[in-house]
Formats: sequence, structure tokens, C-alpha cells
Amino acid sequence: MTNNKPKVGVITWTYGIKDLETLFSSIKSTGFEAIQFSGDHKFYDPVTVVTLAKKYELDIRVYDPMNYKPCNEEQFTLKDCVSHYQEIIAFAVAIGAPVVTLQGISYWTKEIGNYEKAMDFIIEAVRQLDLIAQNEQITLSYEACNHYELPWVQTAEELLRIYRESKAKNLLLVLDSFHMNICESDMHSPLLKIGDLLHSYHISDSGRGGIGTGHIDYTEQYRTLKEIGFEGYVFFEFVLPEIRPYKYPMNKEQMQEFLGQCRRSLTLWTSIIKN
Repeated sequence: MTNNKPKVGVITWTYGIKDLETLFSSIKSTGFEAIQFSGDHKFYDPVTVVTLAKKYELDIRVYDPMNYKPCNEEQFTLKDCVSHYQEIIAFAVAIGAPVVTLQGISYWTKEIGNYEKAMDFIIEAVRQLDLIAQNEQITLSYEACNHYELPWVQTAEELLRIYRESKAKNLLLVLDSFHMNICESDMHSPLLKIGDLLHSYHISDSGRGGIGTGHIDYTEQYRTLKEIGFEGYVFFEFVLPEIRPYKYPMNKEQMQEFLGQCRRSLTLWTSIIKN
């Protein structure tokens, strides 16, 4: 993160817009040039995604599937999980995204009541998907998410366990300031533990809003990122106070407030980097 121009992007689901033309236009007008694209691979045509991303000069850095859950209760098997994610990897290749997120694998273990058995499932799924990723020359990422959103894998230690035990060669790890604020004992040691395995860092303040809406010290967060030599992307993932995750801006006023938080946060993050 030593360049004058910060590597900042946005995670697209936060806009709550399904129409790609409208979504990409809004993202560009907000000031972003890079995205983590969140969308159902069965809903979007990859050619259209690529065409519109080029039109609005948006760099798709990561593909984050929104349909990562099993379709029915008979599909909670390792084989079905790997097969499902193989489709997701293929979609990522088709849209030119160099990275696919895997944290949704946790949902496939929700019928497993035992933590160790669930972790064994996740680790084996990652191991098998890594072989596919190597063949497709694509990177996998796994994010630690809080226990209100995903059944398992909430800490940096658990991410490192998956990395070590799966022996995955194409796997990198992701931390998120909002999730860390809930699940970690401090905001710095997780970043130090992950170190050069950190693929990207997600930013939303303690209440899931933009920088400055909560109590997280982002100047200290940036210093820690510099300490570990992080050169990857920071992705903004903001949610308004009256809107829980996966419930989107419902009217013009809420959308304007959301866009305002994104723009203010871009300014603040750029200022932190420069100073």
C-alpha cells in the first residue's frame, strides 16, 4: 500500500441493484474503479458482465457468489458442495475474475452439529476445490465472518487452520474490520497473524457503516496493514443503520445516504494513506 493511488474497491451487493447497467453506472459515479462482484452465477450472463464492466471501466477483482447455499436439504454433501463451487469457479473464469470467495462453504455444514466434523468438511472441500483452482489458474479466498452471518470460521486462527490443513496452494485469506470487531479480542493481532496470506481487507465500521460512523480506528488499521506489507485491495462493504446485511437501500433518501458514506469514506481512507 505504498502507491499514491490507493487500491480501493467496493463489494457490489451493498448497492442492492440487480440490473447490471444501473449497478455498474452507480458504482462508477460513486468513485470506484474496482469491484468484488456479488451475484448469482445462474442469473447473470458472463458476456454481459464483462461487456458492462468494460463499458464503465470497472476492474472485477473478485467474484463472490450470492447463491452459495445448497438448493435443498438433500444436497448437504461434500460432493454436492464441491460440484456447486466448481460451477462458481467456471463463472469466475468466464467473467475474468482472478479470485473466487469460499466462505459460503460454511453453509453446507449447518446440518453438522459438531464443530470438528464441520471443520473437517470445510477443509476437505477447500482441498478439493484448490485442485480445480490450480487447473483453472484462479485464486481462492476464504473470509472470516461473524457468527450472525455464517455457522463457522469466524477468526484468523480458524482461517490459518484451513490454510495449513488443506495444504491449498491457491488459497489466500480475507479479514473484515466489522467481523473482527465482533469475533476477535483485538483489531491488530489477526492482521499480524495472517500476514502475507492476506488477499484483501474489507472495511465497514463497528456498526457496519462507513468510516467514522463507529469506533474503529482506521489510522491504526492502516498502520498494521503497512506493517505486514499489505499491497492488496481494500473493499468497502457498508450498510446503513436501519438496514441489516442483505436488505438494501429501500428508497432514494437511503441510497443517497449510502452513496454519501461511500464517497466520504473514500476521501477519509485516501487521507489516512497520504498522511
